[in-house]
Order: sequence, then C-alpha cells, then structure tokens
Amino acid sequence: MSTQPIPRLVPSPRVHVDIQLPPCIRRAVRAGVLRRRHIRPFPGRILVARGDRVSIGQIWCRGRLRTGVEIVDLPRLLRVPPTEVRRLIAVTLGATVDTGTLLAGNPGRMRTGTQWVAPARGTLADVSPRTGVAVFMNEVREVALYCRLGGVVTDVDTADGIVVEGAGVSVAGAVGAGGRAYGPLHVVESGNRPEPCHEGPTGAVLVTPDPLRAAWVERAVEVGAAGVIAPAVDDEALSDLALVPTLAGLVPPLDAPQSPPIPIVLTEGVGYRRMPRALQTVFRSAVGSVVAIVASRLPGESEILLPPGPSEQAVEGLRANGLPVRIVAGPDAGSDGELVGLAPDVGRAPSGAPAESVRVRRTEGGAVAVPLANLEALA
Repeated sequence: MSTQPIPRLVPSPRVHVDIQLPPCIRRAVRAGVLRRRHIRPFPGRILVARGDRVSIGQIWCRGRLRTGVEIVDLPRLLRVPPTEVRRLIAVTLGATVDTGTLLAGNPGRMRTGTQWVAPARGTLADVSPRTGVAVFMNEVREVALYCRLGGVVTDVDTADGIVVEGAGVSVAGAVGAGGRAYGPLHVVESGNRPEPCHEGPTGAVLVTPDPLRAAWVERAVEVGAAGVIAPAVDDEALSDLALVPTLAGLVPPLDAPQSPPIPIVLTEGVGYRRMPRALQTVFRSAVGSVVAIVASRLPGESEILLPPGPSEQAVEGLRANGLPVRIVAGPDAGSDGELVGLAPDVGRAPSGAPAESVRVRRTEGGAVAVPLANLEALA
C-alpha cells in the first residue's frame, strides 16, 4: 500500500497540540475514496462495463480453469513396450471419467502396480503411438472472480482486468495467507468460540481480538466461516496454520499443510498481541456488512476492505478524539494508544542526530516518548 502524508493532527480537547505529522508514519487504516485494480489471472468473460456500479463480493468475471495436467510414462508403469500401450487403454480418448476409473491395464485382474486409474475426474486427452506417453487432463471447472471494493468501474481491459473506484475503508494486514474471502462481518468476543452463521452464500468473515490458536481456526472451519481476521498468532500455531514460511522464514515440517484451511489476515503479526482498540472500533462498526479480505503471502498485499458509512464514521470519530497509533519498534513495540504531544530532546537517532519524538498515552496505562519512525497511525 502506498504511503501518504497524514493530515494535521486534531487532538483531544484535553491536550492542545498542533502537529504536522511527516510521511514517515505509515497509515494502517485509510478512509475515503479508494482505487483497486482487479486482475484476471485466467481466460474468462468480464461481466461488467465501464461506468457500471458494483458492490463488494459481486462477480465481475467468470471463466473455466483446469485443475491440472498429469503426464504418465505408460510403458514403464504397465511394463510393456510402447507399441503395446494402445491395446491396454481401457477408456475412449476425450471422454470424461470419474476418479478411480481404470484408464489402462488389464481390467480382468485385481488392481496392481501395472494398472493406471484416474487420479481425479477428467479426460484422457492423448496417448502417443510412438512413445506410449499419456496425457490426463483434470476436470475443467467453472470459476468466478469477485469485486473486493464497491464503487464504479472506471476502466476495463479485456486482456487484464478492471479498475474499481469507490468510497470505503481499507485496513492493512501485517501478513496473511489462504487467498481471498467475502462475507458478512461478525465479531467473536474475547474468550468465545465461533458459532454457526448462515448469512450470505459464502459464510461469515470472523473477527477476534485475541491471538489466534489452531483449535479456534478449526472451529471456524467447522461452522463454515469464509475467512478470519485476527491480531496475531503464537509460535505454536505457526506450522499448524501454514504460516511459518510467511511469518518466520522457517521451513515447515514435511507433514505440515501447504496453506491455511481458511483465508487468514493478521493485523499485528507474530506473538501474543491483542488487537488495538482503534481497529476493534472500526471492525465493530461494520458488523453485518459484507467485507472483503485479501490474505496474501506477498509483503504489504494483505488487507481488509470495509464498505463506507458506519466504517468511515468510526474512523472520523477516532481522529476527532486524538490520533490512535501503534508502536511498531523499540522497547514498547506492540503497544497502542493515543498521540498526545511532542516530546523534544528525548533521544538521538543512530546517526547522532536529534530524534523527532512524540508522547503516546498507552491504552494499558502510562505515557511513553516514542520516535516518530517507530509509530504507525491507526486512523
């Protein structure tokens, strides 16, 4: 996400401060007019035109996608010369077959290593008469792409995708994995387990203020949730949730899953961290509304997109009471609070130059002096 200068702070009436915050502070939450490009990664038919109004979760493209292709050396598998392979083919080339169907071998014998069965529903596309090598194509399935931002389609490129521009709220994720999800937003209160929610065709997107545990995610999958938004994950759950390569740069165990069982976006990262109250306020304002989450392994790509209205009002309310911030580096990293004023002459940067610092009133109590470079704005 691009970095933009933060508007001049309008602090709480309790403290009269006038600070022009520099662009070195990243904004975790953006409210207003957003612009998002939607890429089409496979051939398909774009269903919207320039000037159309779309909503979060609306299908903008449909296409057909093969789930995979398998190349098999049949002479080696069946233990026969290449010229004998065609005689042992048990299905018609080009016909669709179900998983487990005998493709080649002796149908009168018990299944052994000299038989080849369909690994999935699909088609035996070709068998080379010269080499005996076969090509099996998995089933073609219908796929759809969904809008992650509501607004107006400002550009359509039939070879690339579309651009949507509209009002909304974007919350940056520290990291994510599992793909994208759409659905009505539900908050699972601290200490509670997810409950079944039958709203919407894809299930609900669940928000928890607590650090994520593998058992909690398993329960979310059981109740049919579409995705999960959480502050952080502890070290023990990294492998279980397939987040180790993304978060820690470690090699997961051989039996670890390749991806999470459900799209997951973390707002804080690794460790035992609760979700800042400012972010909880923004999410609670959107309860029941359809939201989109982008859970990407690419740094800076994960985000949550909320519709305008109550979400924008919540952000404006936070700004009116003093700028909520998150401390992202230094001895107080992981804390959140409210910026209340300048803290001159409290330290120096590694270069020896005076460090520009501010005072932050922490949510858990007390005030600390923090260099501006160690802060992230939450509204």
